[in-house]
Amino acid sequence: MTTTLYLMRHGEVHNPAHILYGRRPGFYLSEAGKRQAHAAGGWLADKPLAAIYTSPMERAQQTAGIVADYLPDLSPAIDDRIIEVSTPYEGQPIDDLAAMGWDLYSGNQPPHETPDIVLARVLDFCDYIVAQYRGRTVAAVAHGDILVFAWLHAQGVEPDALMKDRLQTYALPVEYPATASIISFELGASPRQALPQVSYHCPY
Repeated sequence: MTTTLYLMRHGEVHNPAHILYGRRPGFYLSEAGKRQAHAAGGWLADKPLAAIYTSPMERAQQTAGIVADYLPDLSPAIDDRIIEVSTPYEGQPIDDLAAMGWDLYSGNQPPHETPDIVLARVLDFCDYIVAQYRGRTVAAVAHGDILVFAWLHAQGVEPDALMKDRLQTYALPVEYPATASIISFELGASPRQALPQVSYHCPY
């Protein structure tokens, strides 16, 4: 019996300083991000969703709230397992991080995360969804690297710190998941036991 998880990235964020906001509070959707969230809500509206989950970050909760407007009788539930990654580079200019190949992980020490730690909590979330909603359909709003590491796992590849500049090598049809894009995971069992079938969707 297959469980479907629509794992979605939050909409575009208002970020005039062009920094990595990470887990910093106070970052909300831009007007474009709100439109993207509405497009995602419309795309999900005809899906037989049993629940919607969200990262605790404000931008994800805001996206999930817009999506939930299209889903009668569903309210977003917060789940810390799909929160943004913890990185020491919060507040750094995006251009500087791009020049580094978006390596936010090499040399990280607790409380900051490495790819295997991020993947483990994402797989824990998937295990929970399979156990609680077997044979049903669920949506969740998370963050870019959450989607990326789950996609890589589905390809049979364990993520490392330097993969984000070559994701198309691993069958992702875009360079990086667009804001408010959705990856569909068809879970026949725990993703630790059987790799899910995946597909990528951008609803706008």
